Amino acid sequence: MLCSMKIRFIWAALGISAGFTAGTMFAFMYQNWMATSIAFFSSLCAMYLYYIHYAYYKSWMFDWSHRKLTLIVVINTVLCLIGLAGCIVAIVLAIIRGETITHEGLMGNNLWIVSVWCWMTFKWTMASAIYARQYSRKIAEQSINISQPPSTSNLQEHGIST
Repeated sequence: MLCSMKIRFIWAALGISAGFTAGTMFAFMYQNWMATSIAFFSSLCAMYLYYIHYAYYKSWMFDWSHRKLTLIVVINTVLCLIGLAGCIVAIVLAIIRGETITHEGLMGNNLWIVSVWCWMTFKWTMASAIYARQYSRKIAEQSINISQPPSTSNLQEHGIST
C-alpha cells in the first residue's frame, strides 16, 4: 500500500474517532444536542470517506457504474454546501446572540461548537466528493487504456510485425 493511501486511511479514521468522541462529550458534559448530532453526522461522513478509499483500494469501485460514482460526487457536494452554509449561519447567529466560548457559555446549545462541527462535516463531505471524482477519473482512464487496442506504431517499436 502506498504511503499516501495509508495517510488517507489514517486521516479518515481520525475523523471517525473525533466525531464520536466529541459527540459523546457534548452530549454528557455540555448537553449540546445540536452539536452532538452534527458531530455524529460528521463522523458518519468521515466513515463514508474511509469507505470510498477502501473501495478504491480493494478495486470494488471498478465495478461501480459511472452513474453511481457521479451520484456520490453530487450528493457529497450538496452535503458539503449544506455544511458550509450551516457553519456560516451558526457563526452569524452566535455573534448576534453574543454567545461565549467559556465553560459556562458552552453549556446548552452553543452555536460556536455547532459551527465547528458543521465545518468538519463540510470538510469530510468535500473530501469524499473530491476523492470520488478523482478515483472515478482514474478508473475511466484505466478502462480506456484497457479497451483500446495497441497502435501499430507501438507494436513496431517493440519489434512485433503486423
